[in-house]
Amino acid sequence: MKFLNLGLVAISSLFATSLAAPAIHGLPTDVTDVSKVPVVHIPIAPETDVLDKRTEVVYTKVQYTIVEVKKHCSTINSTVDGVTKGQIAQKKADIIKLVKSEVAIIVSLIHSLVGDVVELLGETVEIVGEEKEQIISCILELIFEIIYCLKHVIAVLGCSIFELLGPIVFVLLTVVFHLLCSLNGLIEGLLELVCSVLGGVIGLLLEVLAGLLPIVLGLVGGILKAINLGGLLCSVGSIL
Repeated sequence: MKFLNLGLVAISSLFATSLAAPAIHGLPTDVTDVSKVPVVHIPIAPETDVLDKRTEVVYTKVQYTIVEVKKHCSTINSTVDGVTKGQIAQKKADIIKLVKSEVAIIVSLIHSLVGDVVELLGETVEIVGEEKEQIISCILELIFEIIYCLKHVIAVLGCSIFELLGPIVFVLLTVVFHLLCSLNGLIEGLLELVCSVLGGVIGLLLEVLAGLLPIVLGLVGGILKAINLGGLLCSVGSIL
């Protein structure tokens, strides 16, 4: 019984110690008057740190989208490359079906990125400097990855972009342009710069978008007017 009592006393002491309020560094432990307790200041992250994190979020999401889009473009390219000239006519329908499926996923990925960017529009100030250049570079990489992938398929199958994708091509163009317009809200001049770069490869664009020029211009013009950037319509028209 004596040992039992000693054990209970030890356990009681242990609980009392563990439940005691933790000591705060810099706060006196012998103060009994509440009015004399010093104020403990909690450091707040500088606003620049918060903005840097938001910029990093945009860059990370763009990078993630590029990686995923490249996976699906790689699937398309490997499928097309695995077909010999003698098999093209026989497997054309199956290849087109696969390409449509992969492009639909690419559209979904870009659409998700647009949503992520839009969520940050009201919180993030303009992105400038090195981060601006990195994001623009990533966006151009994304666009050219898709363009060259579709160009390759069109060349191998000997078909037009509309025969390959059907109405999905307009959904793809719309979502890509929405991405550019959304990012333009965070990165001033991005839309104009990207259009300028694409203007340098007008032959490539006309090759991929052959026959769709009037519709594409209508799409682009409608979006630009909707976001009050109608002034860019002329430059886009000259590119296409």
